[in-house]
Amino acid sequence: MRLSPFNALRRAPGLLLWLLAVRAVAQDAEPTGAEPAGAEPAGNQPRLGRAEIEQRRATIRAIDIVVDNVFDPSNPEEDKALYRWANRVHMRTRPSVIEAALLFKVGDRYEARVLDESARALRARGFLADVRIDYKTYDPATNTVDVQVLVRDAWSLSLNAKLSHSGGETEWGLGLQESNFLGRGKGLSASYKHTIDRDESLLSYSDDNVLNSRVRIGAVFANASDGYRHELFGERPFYSLDTRWMTGGSFRDAERVDKMYDLGDEIDEFRHDVKDVAIQGGVSRGIVDSRTQRWLFGAASEEDTFAPTPVKPVPLLLPEDRKLVYPWFGWQLLKEDFREMTELNDMGRTEDVALGLNLYASVGFAKKSFGSDRDATLLRASVQRGWEPGGAGDLFQLAASSSMRHEEDGFKDSLTQFDARYYRRNLDNRLLTVSLSALATHKLDADSQVLLGGDNGLRGYPIRYQAGQDRLLFSVEERFYTEWYPWRLIRFGYAAFFDAGRVSGQDPRASPPLGMLYDAGFGLRLTSPRASRGQILHIDLAFPLNAPPTIDSVQLIVETRGTF
Repeated sequence: MRLSPFNALRRAPGLLLWLLAVRAVAQDAEPTGAEPAGAEPAGNQPRLGRAEIEQRRATIRAIDIVVDNVFDPSNPEEDKALYRWANRVHMRTRPSVIEAALLFKVGDRYEARVLDESARALRARGFLADVRIDYKTYDPATNTVDVQVLVRDAWSLSLNAKLSHSGGETEWGLGLQESNFLGRGKGLSASYKHTIDRDESLLSYSDDNVLNSRVRIGAVFANASDGYRHELFGERPFYSLDTRWMTGGSFRDAERVDKMYDLGDEIDEFRHDVKDVAIQGGVSRGIVDSRTQRWLFGAASEEDTFAPTPVKPVPLLLPEDRKLVYPWFGWQLLKEDFREMTELNDMGRTEDVALGLNLYASVGFAKKSFGSDRDATLLRASVQRGWEPGGAGDLFQLAASSSMRHEEDGFKDSLTQFDARYYRRNLDNRLLTVSLSALATHKLDADSQVLLGGDNGLRGYPIRYQAGQDRLLFSVEERFYTEWYPWRLIRFGYAAFFDAGRVSGQDPRASPPLGMLYDAGFGLRLTSPRASRGQILHIDLAFPLNAPPTIDSVQLIVETRGTF
């Protein structure tokens, strides 16, 4: 079994509820308790289209918020003791939490675009299983509409439990995570985990609408066997495409031991202390002709110090200390173009897929006079775009990013990443995915490594197996989405895959790369649409096709990931 350090402790969705449901028999719940969004108006009046309502410049007269529980007791198949108990102990989301996330209010002009963006914002919160927003009735006499917001809660309490073993190393963890504390939309998490890097106990808190405002805050406090991690942030973000300004700041203080790897084994380590402080802001004219431009600015202080450890008093390569203090300026362009899809990277949920252009660029100026230990120019840029080349059954997504630091002797710590993914719906319950990822670097800082292995896509090989300067990974996967939905709690799918990847260039600490490596395999996927979003259990068997004899002929991978 295998698990990366940063994903070692991910929640098993709704596991507490699943355990209680072993003998239950249930069926899909459809939200009830209110007229469905988009229902026909009373009487014989035909329902007007959304575009026509906009052309009439109608205003919003009322907003009806309906929050359905996890299970529907009016459905005879769900009118069972277990489900009634689950609804009783579940704290239903408060309507004020939903209202605080909406991008419209009573008296606003009716815009279908704003209703759709509000639905996306609510789905992104994760603790809602379903969101539907549309106008319910239209009154031609007053030229007003009543808008209905219909949501169904997900089971938000998760037991985080994990056990994995790979290459003689065992990782495990245990914790609780609540993504909708007391129905108020707050996130709480407490956990303990043991990974190949460290033992860590963690407590975190997040609130996306402080006092029902647009302000977001978050905090992480972690103690580890090799140090600690304290993180705080607060911001009033660009919460919509039409938001005119943002401001925020963050603080991070951490001490840890960084380890370097070759062929899956630890070969070097050093202590790494981090102290980062940042403030930022931005202004925008809002959305104009389906496009949003934002002008961004801020200041940051990033301090990284390194030292030997008692275990490795003479590291193979000890990184140089860095301190960068700099103002920065940036620009972003967003094109509004989204699709609602299902059975893509999740099962049983609506997925919001961005196709519109997303451009970002920034430049920072670190100076010794500001407190930096060097003069440097920091450059960052990224682009994302999506297409439907063959119609509704095809999807192509492209993303690229680059970051680098220019000093007196040239460019350093340059990373350029390229990712492309193609989806083709060859049958209603089958999806072909083809992905290509490439990473190129130049004069990386010594605390960074380019690694390839089972934890980042080459599933038939140990984690952190190959080290180099550049990385290429190609994967083909056929996904199967089944209708099997036992107890109406767990959705099942499965996949067959092929991976090919390599690193090139010489890592100064590691052995020479082995060239192109291949693997193939198959696996099972489990998730619960009843639970909070984004947790899919992967159980894979992967077979290396041209591995050295020192590699096991079969790799068993059990991990929780955010996508299929």
